This record gives sequence, C-alpha cells and structure tokens, in this order.
Amino acid sequence: MDESFPDYSKSVESTVLDKQDKMSIYRMLHNLPEPMREVMYLRLSGELSFKEIGDLLNQSETWARVTFYRGKKKLMEGLE
Repeated sequence: MDESFPDYSKSVESTVLDKQDKMSIYRMLHNLPEPMREVMYLRLSGELSFKEIGDLLNQSETWARVTFYRGKKKLMEGLE
C-alpha cells in the first residue's frame, strides 16, 4: 500500500493512545541521567547499532549495550 495514504485500519482512539504512550516514554527518557539518555535516544530514535553508539560516544560496544539495558530497566520500573 502506498505510504501517502493514511492508515484507516486503526481507530482514532487507538492512534491517540499510541501517541500518548509515545509521549509518556519520551518524558521518561528525558528524565534519565546522561549518558544513559543519549544512548537510549540514539538506539530508539536514531536506530543506531550498539557498535555505532559506542564509536560515536568514544566507548565500547559493550558499554553501549549495558547502558541501554540499564536505561531500559529504569524505564520498565517507571511503568510499574
């Protein structure tokens, strides 16, 4: 299907809830400490690999992976 057409398979309510969920997640991301916040943004928004994130931040791939894992854990705790 052509991407220029809106997706009518979702209800308006579902679309609004998805947007609210996304905003809640970005609010929680914003409250994370640096550099955890930056790693989370790069991974989720920039869709960069852990190796690319490590290279960008002058760290190892393992550091980026662990930092992302810890950030994800903090976000999950905030959802409980």
